[in-house]
Amino acid sequence: MIRRLAAAERESPEEYLRQAIVQALAHDRSSRRAQLECSLNELLRTHSPEEVAGAAARRIGT
Repeated sequence: MIRRLAAAERESPEEYLRQAIVQALAHDRSSRRAQLECSLNELLRTHSPEEVAGAAARRIGT
């Protein structure tokens, strides 16, 4: 199947897989970033930026 997909794109199977992996990783990073932004917005509705930063610093320090 991968060979067929690669051939349809006029690429080697290795290059096709490399590009698929790069795209999947970029999508994952984007999704994780969006999830983090959403979580931060939720926290900042009820806590000050200083409280959020302090809690993050304590968490990172442990």
